[in-house]
Amino acid sequence: MPQIIWKGIIKSEKDFPTADIPENAKKLDSEEDMKKMQIKALPFMIPSVLICFICMFTKTFIANEKVINVGFLFLGVILGFLLILVHELLHAIAFPKNATVYIGIMPKSFTAVALSSSSVNRNRFIFLSILPIILGLIPLVIFCFSSNELKELNGILFGMSIMGMISVYPDIYNIFNILKIVPKNATIQNNKNETYYFVERI
Repeated sequence: MPQIIWKGIIKSEKDFPTADIPENAKKLDSEEDMKKMQIKALPFMIPSVLICFICMFTKTFIANEKVINVGFLFLGVILGFLLILVHELLHAIAFPKNATVYIGIMPKSFTAVALSSSSVNRNRFIFLSILPIILGLIPLVIFCFSSNELKELNGILFGMSIMGMISVYPDIYNIFNILKIVPKNATIQNNKNETYYFVERI
């Protein structure tokens, strides 16, 4: 398991960890300002929202009645929001065991982050980026198969699933950029708020 360190409040991208980047590394063309990146990535929220509402429509159509308690839906949204640090912890634990990962909160971007300057192969980087989606998928699957009569539970589950599914949209945006550009055998490494990729020299 990697070494995970609580960083606390992170004021800006300048406080991100640094690394010695190999000379043959290429910089990934991506938005470096966290807030601007979140805005640019917004279209990648659409598939997650569609999946949630297709599940809701299907369950409601089959039941031919309302299957959630709206008040408890908002409770589920709050619970899902409170899991944001768990989201970052899932990113962190998927790093290699020799990595150091810092977890903190960026008030200016209204988000939490898991930061590491350790190098990671491309496939593992994709895996650790998407792993927190389980915080949305698990409650969504339970919601789909739960009794229609459990409206309070269904409301909580659906609220949690929405938050868990949409919270990964910046990660999906990053994965999209990586799949477009980074070779399968490449290694990815962050230096502050810049992302580089390179092929290990033999």
